[in-house]
Amino acid sequence: MQEVQNWIKEIQSDRGRDSKRLMENCDKIEEYGRKIHDDALIGFACFSRGETYYLMNDTRNFYVQMIACIPSMEKIGEWGYVVMANNMLGIMSLNRGNAPYAMDYYLKALSYCEKYGLPNLEWIVHMNIGSLYLNIHEYQKALDHLESGYHYIIVNPTMPGYIEHLTAAYLNIAKAYLFMGKEESGQEMFATAARYNDKIEKECKPYLQNVDGLVVSCFQARFYYERGQEDALLREIRRIGDYLKEEVPIMDVYDDLYEYMRMLLDGKRYEDFKDCYFIVEELTKQTNIRNLEKKLLTLLVCYYKAIEDQDNFQKAAVTYYELSEEMEKENSVMVASMINMRNSLNNLAQINWEVEQENIALHRKSETDPLTGLYNRYKLNEYGEDAFIRAREQQTPLGIEILDIDYFKEYNDNYGHQAGDEALKMVSRMIMQMQHQGEVFCSRYGGDEFVLIYSGMSEEETYRWAEHLKQMILRQAVEHKYSKAAEVLTISQGICWGVPVEENKVWDYLHAADELLYQVKKVSRNSIRLGHLGDVERFANHD
Repeated sequence: MQEVQNWIKEIQSDRGRDSKRLMENCDKIEEYGRKIHDDALIGFACFSRGETYYLMNDTRNFYVQMIACIPSMEKIGEWGYVVMANNMLGIMSLNRGNAPYAMDYYLKALSYCEKYGLPNLEWIVHMNIGSLYLNIHEYQKALDHLESGYHYIIVNPTMPGYIEHLTAAYLNIAKAYLFMGKEESGQEMFATAARYNDKIEKECKPYLQNVDGLVVSCFQARFYYERGQEDALLREIRRIGDYLKEEVPIMDVYDDLYEYMRMLLDGKRYEDFKDCYFIVEELTKQTNIRNLEKKLLTLLVCYYKAIEDQDNFQKAAVTYYELSEEMEKENSVMVASMINMRNSLNNLAQINWEVEQENIALHRKSETDPLTGLYNRYKLNEYGEDAFIRAREQQTPLGIEILDIDYFKEYNDNYGHQAGDEALKMVSRMIMQMQHQGEVFCSRYGGDEFVLIYSGMSEEETYRWAEHLKQMILRQAVEHKYSKAAEVLTISQGICWGVPVEENKVWDYLHAADELLYQVKKVSRNSIRLGHLGDVERFANHD
């Protein structure tokens, strides 16, 4: 619908710009999606809302919308959205200080990428997992994931944001080697970190904008500090001061600035620390993320302790305690929200599954004969037309058989209707075995008549299957004293076989099979007659 397409286009253009109009369009799309039972629209609306709440740092609503979008996207197989949702849930969980939740989401995203072949998203998840491992000082594990992301980037130089992505890969790999070298006193590790630093300097730095330049300078300041290169360190400290005079998207650079300020404290560069800290503190408060404020406050506590400012040390410690209490409440709300949402989604999934099973059962009921369990005439019409068209287009053979039970009226009249029903069920069971064993479609045509469709079988194979069915029914040895064909229950079969041509219709084959069955009954029951359309015309003319 054009109106829906317009809503979607507006959402795509409003991302990060007009959150109010975006939310209004999401509401319209979700309402329409629920009205027509379209999971794609519902999932898209929830994802777009969640993405906007993510940019607004609205944790509770972000979790509600992102978790809600996943079942809809899974149901329709939109695995890219499922991956992106889990990846963003991982980022938000890590920002909130919950690394185990973050890893859980990242690993889910990674498993979907591997299962459904999404390398264009898989590398992003690898990079995020690598960053997580860096934060918890698992450097070798970090490298395993970072290098997976790096290899994807270097073989896709035309991807959007190539230089920025390459810079991020170089930086994180360099960090891992730098701190592995620091922990293990390994000169080889330091040398590898230096090689990646050179790559950043030559391949990336000339093309970077302010934010990416700030991230690079934060790393290089730490690198030169560890290597004892004082002049280079001072140069980067000045650059960082200049960058902080501009508008800084703190969420993109928080971890880098945090590690940089910790390095300043380690190096007893207290004036540089103080100049940087209060700028970063103000930016962090704007995020309204208590975990980031608390993490930053640990540096201030260390600073006041280092300069022996007891009064401010105590004030910072009290603020730290208050933030910890707020975080406990915030985390409780976040976890409760996630648990409640997951329970609601599980309940909804169960309800949807039950409704789906009921619909499947109703659909089957509408297509099957209640007495025999075989397909009915409704399904025969649908399948027969499709099979006929397929055979005509592919020029493959098609056989249509009509069979009935010999002297069934006499059987019914003498043994009773209940016995007659049992006889029909027995024949149906034998017919159903044909359906299970080969490419044979079977249905009840009405009364004691049945139709079988043989697709893609030669004339000889078709006859052999028909004979096989006849013998199976004979082996049941169901008594029929009132039959003139045999003393047990038997069937007669008429089959029209051939490769359909343009002027043929499926009805021609059904009619021909019926005519062949009539010939069987007239000449000798309990037998099979297989012929072509031309044969039937000759029979009709002869009669």
